[in-house]
Amino acid sequence: MLSTHERVSLLRANIHLGRGPAKLLEELAEAAEELSFAKGEVVFSRRDPSIYFYVLVNGHVSHPEVQAAEEQFAIARETTAPGQLFGWGAAVEGMPIRIISARCDEPTRVLAIDGKWFQARCRAHGEPGLNTLQGLVRAFAGHERNIVGRRGWLSIRSVQKVYDPFGKSVVAVDSCSVEIRPGEFCAIVGPSGCGKSTLLNAVAGFDTITSGEIYLDGQCINSATMKAQPGPDRIVVFQHGALFPWATVLENMIRGPIVQKKMNKHQAIQKARELLARVGLSKVENLYPTDMSSGMCRRVEIVRALMNDPRVILLDEPFRGLDALTKTVVHNALLEIYEMERKTILFITHDLEEAIYLADRVLVMTTRPGSIKQTIFVDLPRPRPTELLGQPEFLQLKENAIGAVHEEAVKAFEAGEREMA
Repeated sequence: MLSTHERVSLLRANIHLGRGPAKLLEELAEAAEELSFAKGEVVFSRRDPSIYFYVLVNGHVSHPEVQAAEEQFAIARETTAPGQLFGWGAAVEGMPIRIISARCDEPTRVLAIDGKWFQARCRAHGEPGLNTLQGLVRAFAGHERNIVGRRGWLSIRSVQKVYDPFGKSVVAVDSCSVEIRPGEFCAIVGPSGCGKSTLLNAVAGFDTITSGEIYLDGQCINSATMKAQPGPDRIVVFQHGALFPWATVLENMIRGPIVQKKMNKHQAIQKARELLARVGLSKVENLYPTDMSSGMCRRVEIVRALMNDPRVILLDEPFRGLDALTKTVVHNALLEIYEMERKTILFITHDLEEAIYLADRVLVMTTRPGSIKQTIFVDLPRPRPTELLGQPEFLQLKENAIGAVHEEAVKAFEAGEREMA
């Protein structure tokens, strides 16, 4: 068995963990479980629950799925160096299932670390611990994108937005960091004025940021030193709708790809009709927005967002103002589209029930200046029937969200009272 000092030295040898605070490394060293595996033994298989991540002590671990990947992927196909990590999906929020397997090609010893415990300890160590955790998440998202071919990894890093910096200097968002994995449905909630829409606009490229960076699939799309620009890789569905009233549904659908010269008219019409048919909207292609209900218009807008094959779909309270029955219909339509396409979705809403019903993860923002206060993982199976809204598991998640948002709403109210005094 390794001594605590030997374990700490092993952890320091890792490129990600070695940058963490000394106290965190000591805690990891003491909590890690030392395990031994025989030649040919499988540590974990693809689709297994992702509970522990591992630090190699000695031996040889191979990853068959990575070995079969294209040569252009700069991913470790085997784990052979002491201190090297594998199975690190367990250290990533909202990653319950393995995406690759690990097999021992010779007798192997490892340190096993509980992923959820690790995440909690990183947060307990403040900014240095969070930087360690986020470094792992970013590295994992890049590997996941390469291994399974997913696009839409959104990385928001220490973003700050100050309005009127030389006047009143209103800090809307401060030190906000979020990692959204490819294909994840992530909702953001919080009190009015907390910076939800500010953050979404920064991701969309509609607004600049004062400091920090925003990356999409490893490429910087917004920072304090560059001019933010929208792009077809990020499509926004707005609260008040954006269909051209003078155009039919089909004309609305095809306009973007034709203007951007991604498709000719024939190609665009063919794709639009295919998308409309997949969600049961073929009969509305010749209708004008004024001929349809608000709920039907929202469904068309969501389908239209898929025309350019975006990496990320940004939804800014698109269902606000709809009646309960219409909202249920549109929710189910969005979930159906999500199941078909698995696009990365960033969803802004005031409706906590809506956020939990739709999302994989709900981020609760603090009152202004906005940052991420709490993460609520929605570990509910998909597809999600409407009956789920009355289940105890759903109600408990909703209660947790209400408590977190209410606390911030009270702070926002008290801050407003002070500003008016």
